[in-house]
Amino acid sequence: MRAPIGNPFTVLELAALAVSLLLAACYSAAAGHLTRHMLLHIGLMTVLAPLLASWLRRCHRPFPGAAEPWFLPLATLLQLVVFFVWHSPLVLVWIMSSPLLHTVMQAMLLLVATAFWASVLQRSDSAVWSAVVALLVTGKLFCLVALILVFAPRALYGSGMDLHHAGIDLADQQLAGLLMIIACPMTYILAAILLVARWLRLGEQLGERQA
Repeated sequence: MRAPIGNPFTVLELAALAVSLLLAACYSAAAGHLTRHMLLHIGLMTVLAPLLASWLRRCHRPFPGAAEPWFLPLATLLQLVVFFVWHSPLVLVWIMSSPLLHTVMQAMLLLVATAFWASVLQRSDSAVWSAVVALLVTGKLFCLVALILVFAPRALYGSGMDLHHAGIDLADQQLAGLLMIIACPMTYILAAILLVARWLRLGEQLGERQA
């Protein structure tokens, strides 16, 4: 009989740690304000949030309500709403003009992302397909925003910026979008693949035991 398979998120956690080092290097080298902003968001949503959710689960401190059937759809919707509202041109300009507001919004983004990943981890043993759907939908919509940033014919965030953030131009916007396109498959799609692979492996082990 084969040895029981481990937590599929062990691989994801190792990848998240590796990506965090890459993000730190890119952040120090990035010149554009929007690129730095996007690197910070990627770090919060796809590195720190899943690691924090995994740590809570390992310490038997589940995120409040994460086991409820309604929690994953709500967390998915809330994360998408916060992300899309934040990245609308007018709201982003407004947030980046205030350091305090920017910090508060970053904390809110980390909170909803942690809730999302905690609910996904809660369903890694049961109701796996709901977690897979949530991951794929989230990844696809985030990639859609990234494609808009890459292929927009003009800078979407240029107007209304003060002098401190005047460096947001088309090249900066395109690089920020490319980083998002890279990050989505490395996290949301990878997590969905790992969940499906684990489900298939468990089904195979169950069949071997019954044979």
